[in-house]
Amino acid sequence: MKKKLLSMVLGMSMIVTALAGCGVQSADSYESNTDTQAAPATDAAPAESADTAESGEPVDISFYTTETGKDQMFQDIIAEFERLNPNITVEYIAAGDDQLQQWMALYASNEGPTVSLMDPINIWENQERMLELTNEAVVTNIEENALSTMTFDGKIYAVPQTAAGVGILYNKEVCDKAVGGDFDPSTIKTRSDLEDLFKKIEATGVDATCFTGVNWSLGSHWLCQAYGGAIGSTQERVDYVNSIIAGETKEIDNEVFNGYMDTFDMMAKYNHNAADPLVGDVNIDAQALAAGECGTWFMGDWAWTFLGPIVSEGQEFGLLPVPHSDDASDVLNQSIATSYAKGYCIDKSQNTEAQQAAGLKFIEFITSDTYAQEQMVKVTGQALPYKNCQVEIESPLGLSTANYISQGLTYDFYGTPNLAPSDIWYECGAYMCEYLAGQTDRKALAAKLDEYWSHQEKR
Repeated sequence: MKKKLLSMVLGMSMIVTALAGCGVQSADSYESNTDTQAAPATDAAPAESADTAESGEPVDISFYTTETGKDQMFQDIIAEFERLNPNITVEYIAAGDDQLQQWMALYASNEGPTVSLMDPINIWENQERMLELTNEAVVTNIEENALSTMTFDGKIYAVPQTAAGVGILYNKEVCDKAVGGDFDPSTIKTRSDLEDLFKKIEATGVDATCFTGVNWSLGSHWLCQAYGGAIGSTQERVDYVNSIIAGETKEIDNEVFNGYMDTFDMMAKYNHNAADPLVGDVNIDAQALAAGECGTWFMGDWAWTFLGPIVSEGQEFGLLPVPHSDDASDVLNQSIATSYAKGYCIDKSQNTEAQQAAGLKFIEFITSDTYAQEQMVKVTGQALPYKNCQVEIESPLGLSTANYISQGLTYDFYGTPNLAPSDIWYECGAYMCEYLAGQTDRKALAAKLDEYWSHQEKR
């Protein structure tokens, strides 16, 4: 099969896709959209021996990825995989701007990719096509808390790619000066601790923090914390959302929602962009943090893409959790939200058993082989949720996420792909932007969120 590379040009909107749900996301979670439903699954492909990939018989498979800007990385990984598995040929298919439509078109042509790297919502909506991975060996190398996003009704349908940490980025030099010594991020255990740090930063003549006033950051990464770990278990989260949908619960009455909004209000008081809160330019805000114009920035470890090229040698950066209360004993106040925004899945509807077996082998390679892990970490700068991963992360933000993971101080803030609808970042993000700009109050915001949920199907 001839290898082909489809061109792709994706900008900031794909940060949303990669991390909001971006479907993300993240990590993460989303409801069916009738405009983006894939064509009905066809009958399963005719069976061939699943041993073909092991026996040396030639087998052609395809790999479709919606991860943007990573073409060379994936092609290098594929080349190494093919070198070690000369009987398996992998066709690389990169998505363009119409990533989901292109995926659907492949299925409509009976050319469903063997392996796809997709947003969890897409996998959830098409799980009848996918090979269940629950009892496959590839799953044993995955950190357990990274699997919930890819698990539907107790069955695992995908393997997560990277772990994206979401929280408050900090410039250590600024924070060191503020505290008059070596800033220790573990000292921030409550909202009051965070505000105390902000006051000390402001006393040095630097703005304490920064919000990037865009819908994907505020509507997905901030708001969805209010449906995350602080609510309880995955089932408790689903029950809570269903109670809002049924009109039995109001957001304004929920302690967790109000806790995160109290922290939001506190941070908004110290916002570097207060004069123009909806300026919404990630590059400008990255420059402000790097230059020490502000001490912290609500974002995620993916921001190293913007920070890395502009920081000076010796500068240090890290990631702080978002505390939702003043309870120092609440471990979530000391944990960062993690988004598992994309996962590798295997099609069983249009690929033979031999191709499925080869696809499993490919996913096992990309998630457990040292070379593949090195390439992934070098290019993405993010932590990998794989138990055998010993690769050093160069990005200090990715390293910070990895350190939280190693301490067990993370939580999947979406919990399950059918929890947060796929347009929550867009619709509710607009409401959050209005709130940040002072165009609405909390009661009105909560009412708009209730109205939004009232049009969703039960999770």
